[in-house]
Amino acid sequence: MNKARSIQQQAVADRLAQQFDIDAERILFLNEEKPEEPWLPAESLLTIARRSGNFQTIDESFDQYIEPLSQVVHRATVIDREGMTYTRSGVATINEREEVDAHALAAGRAVGAALTAAGFNPLRPGAVVSLDLALPGGDVRQADEAQSRNADLRRIHAIAERKGLILPLPGGGWDRAGYRRLLMEKFGVNTAAMFDATQRASFINILDQMPDAFADEFANVA
Repeated sequence: MNKARSIQQQAVADRLAQQFDIDAERILFLNEEKPEEPWLPAESLLTIARRSGNFQTIDESFDQYIEPLSQVVHRATVIDREGMTYTRSGVATINEREEVDAHALAAGRAVGAALTAAGFNPLRPGAVVSLDLALPGGDVRQADEAQSRNADLRRIHAIAERKGLILPLPGGGWDRAGYRRLLMEKFGVNTAAMFDATQRASFINILDQMPDAFADEFANVA
């Protein structure tokens, strides 16, 4: 059941519905830290993207169920007008949210990530992929994959710090013991460096659901 919207949230939903001719009732607000940030289901994002004329092909489908982690994985692929292909995974944990089914949540994340990678996201118009499109197709794909991997790893480390899994040491450096323990527990490895895109999305989903750590004693450590 959807939570009651604030006046500001309703205004955002109404604006998006009018601008893109989508169902305002399906627009949710799931980010507690950014309560006015809208979340759109995959169907709405696909409708907006198709109407834009920026893509040759847009596809989204269920990919796999990760039973040990109770996660569902969806995969989205878009091909832009220049023939560049962007594929991204979206992951959600079963019963992660009351407001939306895990499959719908994962699908929305997959489509949003793929569109953003292609430089198109109606909710984040400033998100543009910084690739050299003069490169041969294979090199562009490798550059996109490398950029995606580096961005995911930066996000993983930033979230892990916020969750208290990576802590600054008084004499400099970082204590990664909690971070490595979680990796061993969930994936049987102690580093995410060799994870593929689906594994990175899975790990990000796990981290996102952990409570933030408020370690005041580390607040002033550089």
